[in-house]
Amino acid sequence: MKVAIYLRRSRDEENLGIDEVLKVHQHTLISLCEREGHSYDIYREVASSSSIENRPEMVRLLENIKAGLYQAVVVMDIDRLSRNEYDASDIKRILHENNVLIITPYRTYDLRADDDSLLVGVSSLIASQEYKMIHKRMKRGKVYAKQEGKWTDGIPPLGYSKGKDKKLHPNDRSNDSKYIFESIVQGITIPDLIRNLNRLQIKTRTGSKWHYNAIQRVINNEVYKGWLHGIEGTHEPIVDGEIWDKANKIVNEYSFKAPRSKNKIYPTTSLIFCGNCGKIQGTNYHPHLDKYYLKMCRCKNRTFYYNDVLTSIKQEVLTHKETLLDAISKLDNDSDVKNTQFQIDGLKKAIQKVEKAMEKNQILFEEDEIDLPTYKKRKEIRTKEIEDLQAELNQLKESNPDDKKKSLQDLVKVIDQLFGKWGFLDGEGLSNEDINRRLHMLISGIVWNYPKGADSPVMRVIYKETPIC
Repeated sequence: MKVAIYLRRSRDEENLGIDEVLKVHQHTLISLCEREGHSYDIYREVASSSSIENRPEMVRLLENIKAGLYQAVVVMDIDRLSRNEYDASDIKRILHENNVLIITPYRTYDLRADDDSLLVGVSSLIASQEYKMIHKRMKRGKVYAKQEGKWTDGIPPLGYSKGKDKKLHPNDRSNDSKYIFESIVQGITIPDLIRNLNRLQIKTRTGSKWHYNAIQRVINNEVYKGWLHGIEGTHEPIVDGEIWDKANKIVNEYSFKAPRSKNKIYPTTSLIFCGNCGKIQGTNYHPHLDKYYLKMCRCKNRTFYYNDVLTSIKQEVLTHKETLLDAISKLDNDSDVKNTQFQIDGLKKAIQKVEKAMEKNQILFEEDEIDLPTYKKRKEIRTKEIEDLQAELNQLKESNPDDKKKSLQDLVKVIDQLFGKWGFLDGEGLSNEDINRRLHMLISGIVWNYPKGADSPVMRVIYKETPIC
């Protein structure tokens, strides 16, 4: 007979490697055909049995069967044709309509015979149920693996390798990841960081050059602080939580995209707002005077010599350091620091406990141990628990004296970086972009008022961190 050998594998159940398993199956089926004197064509694919549409070789085989090219299909087992009960029914119909036999190493099935047709139908149904159970077990295994801190999401991120324990371990590229975080914390912009990485021949995990979004993905990945799927301490971190939080805050709160050439960055770009209408007041250069001025707002909030404005801002910010140091001193004498941290740790553990309960509830539903109404009711209760615990945790974090102290200390470091010369005012020192970046870290905005008839302008700096103790 003229037959089609169909080979398919979606999982390596024998731990030999999928290619090796298919090679063994191919040898077995070719030997069978040669022994029986059949001529054959081979259809070979590695694919899931979820649907025929995702199996191009099966689609091609069925088309050729309809064209009358084959008298039989040779497979290792019935379930190699399909484990999807709906697809199996369609395949069985096409084989029956074209009088095509199914040949396995164990027996031959003639779908025109009632007994064989029934046996193929039952085998396909059993295979379908087995596939569903395998899928559930694999999904359940992934959930348990995640709870144990095991990596189940494909290729690990830059700087990590998957160990024999299936957990993440820093590798010889961990310093590359660490360099990215430390550069951002030091105030280097993403465009400048990309240039540095390319200059140092440091590639991405896939060996490509860096781009803006790739840096963002690294900074936003909680894996680098030792977290996995929201669970803390699952593996060795590459950077500590404090550095991760700082870098994350910098990248997500303040844009580090390189400005267009026509949009020059000034020390106060996107920081000064009109006190009348709230619009941003930019900076204008007057070439005939060779001086810079604040732009006059459309609501007639008046302009002013920019160097004087910038000098006043610098003095105000540097003076703010004493306010921060006083606030830190008061926090040092606060006896509630340890107690607050104890409560925070307790709430985090409580949230993790409820999250695990939700995952177990999901598994019970997937394995038909509970019905849909019960699943939904339990999920609703657990979701409400997490929302309440998270709200309490957020409120406690905001009032946590220890976190408050670290935040204030970070701001003092930023102010220290602003001491010394500014390029715009002194012709040397910090660049406009460096000043602008650090001011954005310190303040939310500067409200500018200089209405017509006023003797002098009024400027109010709004700081991001108000040191109230």
